[in-house]
Amino acid sequence: MLIRFTWAVVASVIALSVGSALFRVATAPERIAERRNTAKEVCAKSGGEWVRVGREEVCKRT
Repeated sequence: MLIRFTWAVVASVIALSVGSALFRVATAPERIAERRNTAKEVCAKSGGEWVRVGREEVCKRT
């Protein structure tokens, strides 16, 4: 009886972990876009210009 309960707890923890990881992966593009927009705003407010250098976007301060 105790072994079944233990396995049920372990299985539920694994299922919750997998669900949480899938949620993080699914919402990653939104979080990345939000951080990029925040970085662009901070760059503009500090007198910089948001430019693309190669494949990277950076704040170029003049």
